[in-house]
Amino acid sequence: MAASIPIAAVTIVRGAGRKLRHLNGHGVSAPILQRYFTRTLSTKDLVSSDHTDKKIQRRSEKISAAMKAFLKKAREHEIKVNIHTEEYELGRKHLANMMGIHPDEMTKDHINEAIQYLLPSGLFDKGSRPQFKHPKDFLPVNLEFPFDVSGRPHHYQYYTMKPYYYQMMSEAAWRTESLKEEEIRIGLTGQAPKESMTHLTEEFDWMDTKTLIHTFKSTYSETVTEKDHKRFVEVMTKLSKMRLREQDVEFLRQYGSQKSLETKSADSGDDRKFLTDETGRNYKTVNGFRKTAKARVTVYGEGKGSIEINGRGLDYFNNEYAREQILFPLLLTETLDGVDVRVTVEGGGEMGQSGAIRHGLSKALLPFVSQQMCNKLSLAGLLDRDSRIKERKKPGQKKARKQFQW
Repeated sequence: MAASIPIAAVTIVRGAGRKLRHLNGHGVSAPILQRYFTRTLSTKDLVSSDHTDKKIQRRSEKISAAMKAFLKKAREHEIKVNIHTEEYELGRKHLANMMGIHPDEMTKDHINEAIQYLLPSGLFDKGSRPQFKHPKDFLPVNLEFPFDVSGRPHHYQYYTMKPYYYQMMSEAAWRTESLKEEEIRIGLTGQAPKESMTHLTEEFDWMDTKTLIHTFKSTYSETVTEKDHKRFVEVMTKLSKMRLREQDVEFLRQYGSQKSLETKSADSGDDRKFLTDETGRNYKTVNGFRKTAKARVTVYGEGKGSIEINGRGLDYFNNEYAREQILFPLLLTETLDGVDVRVTVEGGGEMGQSGAIRHGLSKALLPFVSQQMCNKLSLAGLLDRDSRIKERKKPGQKKARKQFQW
């Protein structure tokens, strides 16, 4: 019989049974024991039942409050849209009468022509000129009901107040992390990637602030700020510089377009120009910097691959990693045997000097390689100066960050 009774009732019955045995041992009659047992069980069960009902009622009140708030907001939006739609239809009929057109034949082009004719404006910004649009074109879109029956929101980013913006940012961050893990796996095992992965040959031109704000406002009714746009550009740029798969490239194309070769060439300016010496040989001289080191690098076209650093060869550096830093731009652009390099470097240590040479060499190679190779150098970060320097020691501390034990 106990198996069919709830756990709370079983506990009450066992307690009453112990009390019953105790009273029976002291000579209490059976009718009194029966009344005690019935009163105890029914009272405790009633208290437990009332507590459960109140708890369920409070929860249902919280859920209904959230739904009521959304329904109220949706109702107000619908009323607002209906009012503006009626005003728009009335104004469209008046414009049709003034322009001598039947109201049913009045299109958007006719409305724009009528406004331009009746209310001419010379304002430079077209958005500031008089306009007459349908409410659907400027009022935010009314989203469908965001909760399920239990009161939980459908979108997992609902409580961020910008669910679709943060969904986009989360997906971009997730793709970046997965590509990092894949590159680490390739580096540790030496195996080929699971899918075809390549670097982009061109840079992306992302949505500007105005376009991004308008897109999320008109499509999802979300208010995106300039600060959000700045974070958007940082995250997307970081993703675009990884070795990408085809699905990652498709994701990036939703929020930007690749720059054309003509645009890239126009942006490069004087970096692609070279000089000619008295022997008719083309050359380019550029200064490179890293930490406190400064390198003056001259690259000659149609060379045999000779490298001279302060009158010596690559043996000028004892560190093998420093030599690899210098050869990296030549290997990336496949010009190791096609140009001659002359370098004068001073200041700093071995790593600082090798970094300065790499910076100057990368910029000096631009006139002698194709536009695609220039984009590779840019994506690899070789054309930008590495501004990192050693942080100075702080007074009262052992080093820049390290402190004395206390």
